[in-house]
Amino acid sequence: MKLPSIRLPFLKRRSGAAEDDRAEPSEIDLPDAPEGPTGKARLLRFVVPVVTGILSVLVIGGTGGILGWLLVNAETTEVRRMLERPQITVAILQDGELPVANSSMPAGRTAEAANGSPPAAEAGAVETGGVEAAPTAEPDPVPTDGVRLAAVDPVLLEIKGDSRLPKVSEDGRRPWSTYARPFNLDDTRPRVAVVVTGLGLSRTATEQAIATLPGAISLSFSPYTRDLESWITRARRAGHETLIDLPMEPLDFPRDDPGPLTLLTSLSLVDNLNRLEAALGLAPGYVGITTRLGAQFTTVEDALLPVLEELRDRGLFFLDTRQTSRSIASELASSIQLPRAFNNVFVDAQPASDAIDRALASLEAIARQQRFAVGIAQPMPVTLDRLARWAGTLDGKGIALAPVTAIADRQRLR
Repeated sequence: MKLPSIRLPFLKRRSGAAEDDRAEPSEIDLPDAPEGPTGKARLLRFVVPVVTGILSVLVIGGTGGILGWLLVNAETTEVRRMLERPQITVAILQDGELPVANSSMPAGRTAEAANGSPPAAEAGAVETGGVEAAPTAEPDPVPTDGVRLAAVDPVLLEIKGDSRLPKVSEDGRRPWSTYARPFNLDDTRPRVAVVVTGLGLSRTATEQAIATLPGAISLSFSPYTRDLESWITRARRAGHETLIDLPMEPLDFPRDDPGPLTLLTSLSLVDNLNRLEAALGLAPGYVGITTRLGAQFTTVEDALLPVLEELRDRGLFFLDTRQTSRSIASELASSIQLPRAFNNVFVDAQPASDAIDRALASLEAIARQQRFAVGIAQPMPVTLDRLARWAGTLDGKGIALAPVTAIADRQRLR
């Protein structure tokens, strides 16, 4: 049966139509058209929706998964990125101060020299037209209070190669008590001791500390000081008992590197004792050592105990700056009868006049409550100025300013 023709006004005739017939309705014979889609068309109609659905699921699911992972792990990822990011700790130096030596370069060599630049004048030397002069070129200060310390005794020295190491004499005399600044131990007033550390790296600051601070304030010198013996000699002639800073491993080593003499928990006992001897043999006449950093080293008994035993056997005094509340150094020192003291207050943790004055007031309060207190300070101009002013007020407050050796084994342990 033949179907009737249908006139579709929006279609043109497929063939045989003249150009002038475009406006006329076209006739399409439906029976002549293909009957239904081909097999290929039917396959495409099935495949396209399926593929589209799969892709949609993958895109939506993947995006959701990524967003979920970011929400859960973003903080951890950021922390890891921060930890993996190269970092460096840079100390803020005073005017004219040289950086502390780093263990990646020999002691005494500056960063400028390592980069090929002419080496700058080392700390402790006078710059005079490029010629370095030892600090002993300056006249020795005279103690204003008339208190003089004992001269260096050869009997208390062990000659070992080029080093002169402290030792206990055959008659039992010890360097720490021999070289201590005299103090009336019968004085019943509360005692306060202040130790200025890190001296010798800045010539200006070191000279200011020696000349302007009362002799009862103890001075501790960096082992990286140029002409260390000359500086210690000058300080002792001015009436200050002296110590040497002993670098110890901090928590963030090697980012914070105290230099090539640093005692490390990763080193062998022999290596640590060799570094200890290198520091102790730099100059004679000091009473003992002050821990420099050491927030990690002073918490590890296996590494720390042999060092403390060596200090005891050489007749020295030990001052724990307590860079961390977890330090066991003072307890270990007491257990082996090593004369010790420990820090109560970092005087210039905030290097501003008002903050330093508050820290010193806190030090006084501790002394009144516990009878003995020790403060640690740095050789910054503002610190030295506030210390000199504060020291002159103590007598009127009924507090004795004492050298740190006068507090040996007096503080109560935790």
